Amino acid sequence: MTDISPAVFYLSLAVVLIAAELLILQLSVFWFLFFGVGALITAVISWFIPLTWLVSTSIFLVSSLAMALLLYPILRKWQAKPGPIAGNDAIGQRVVVLKTISRDKNGQVQWSGSTWNAELADGEKEIAVGEPAVIIKLEGIRLFVGRGR
Repeated sequence: MTDISPAVFYLSLAVVLIAAELLILQLSVFWFLFFGVGALITAVISWFIPLTWLVSTSIFLVSSLAMALLLYPILRKWQAKPGPIAGNDAIGQRVVVLKTISRDKNGQVQWSGSTWNAELADGEKEIAVGEPAVIIKLEGIRLFVGRGR
């Protein structure tokens, strides 16, 4: 069995941790990112300066803590920025009416591959099955549809 060097170990650890943060956690937790960057720093240092496992592990822990202290406030501020309002991309999209929608009774439409309950938007008249309709407004999971403008 061959011994693995600290540089190769920490480079592999960096790739796994950073990939997990980006692909699985999607920059929501950040801790894998901090430890991944700490592992990357340790790998680079260990590559150029032969280090013992004890020293390289110490560098890993210190650099991970430093990255957390340095990057966490910046990343939290970035994460707290308001994003686009969910559902705005739905407004104006065409739907297929599956069940007649009237003032007295909600209907059903097919949109984005799913069946949704739908209500008439203000000022709209009954929409029968098969007639064209578009999303006028979205409130939570309620679609308000009309004939389009």
